[in-house]
Amino acid sequence: MRSVPVRVVLATLGVPALLAVVAFALRGAWSDRVPEQVATHWGPSGAPDGATSLDALTTWTLVATLALAVVLTVVALVLLRTGRGSYPPLVGLASGLVVVPVAGLVTSVIATLDAPSWREASGPGLSIIVLVGVGVAAGVVSWLVAPDVPPKRSAVAVGSESAGLNPGERAAWVGTATNAGLAVLCVAVPPVVLVVVGALSGTTAAWSTYLVPLGIGVLAAVGTARVHVTVDATAVTIRMGALGYPRRTVPLAEITSASTESLTLLGGGGLGVRTNSSGDVAFKCRSGAALVLTLSSNRRVIATVDHPDEAAGLVNDLVRRAQNRAD
Repeated sequence: MRSVPVRVVLATLGVPALLAVVAFALRGAWSDRVPEQVATHWGPSGAPDGATSLDALTTWTLVATLALAVVLTVVALVLLRTGRGSYPPLVGLASGLVVVPVAGLVTSVIATLDAPSWREASGPGLSIIVLVGVGVAAGVVSWLVAPDVPPKRSAVAVGSESAGLNPGERAAWVGTATNAGLAVLCVAVPPVVLVVVGALSGTTAAWSTYLVPLGIGVLAAVGTARVHVTVDATAVTIRMGALGYPRRTVPLAEITSASTESLTLLGGGGLGVRTNSSGDVAFKCRSGAALVLTLSSNRRVIATVDHPDEAAGLVNDLVRRAQNRAD
């Protein structure tokens, strides 16, 4: 059990610190091949339009990464100690974000390597690849190192909700929740913001300027404004968005209980597919009533759906039937 906190520290502090050491070593090895100032920003044309001194960039990126890593480590240990558990995918994501500053240092050094000045640095293509690559590498390593510790929750018996399923009967349940207002906001807000910005700045944008934000809004509406839930004798399947992706299938054998819960609009991180530090996953398109599945791992899967009490009742009946067969 003592190895669990050690693995948490290695994943949240050890991996970022190792990358910081590597970045500092590369900076030292290549310092005579880069100018005093290195490119740190690229304009729309792909040419560098901003620079920072190598010494200053090295100092603040290392300090920022190590400070963020310490904060992440403290938070992770507190969550572990208070029974919230440790969820490796989330630890990996956090670690990948923590190393962004030192990844930026490596990016700037590589882009300006052997250039007579920062203005002759290479384009942003390679820099983006290096930046993303370092973050992904740190995230994957931290994901593999971090322990998978379920949250500590009181044992949950099969819920009292029931659909009245009798022995020998077969049943299925299908339900949805749709947030038309969210879909309208996703589509309307981006172009409206551009119109307001244009009006305030006194500029008129070409119609083509609205295509990208409008397209992003449509994709957001299609992907987040609907949740679809299916319950059958083998599993509970949850689909997000009009296209049904992302999707989560929870086998009945992994469910210990089903219940309902009322969610707030911004609770749990807002709308869409959300994961918290305990590894609970929520498929959320609105506030209000939601179906809550408690798994044998003590983690939960939550879905906003109309009439979740009906779904919870059927799930509980199916779980009881499976337990009776096992006995």
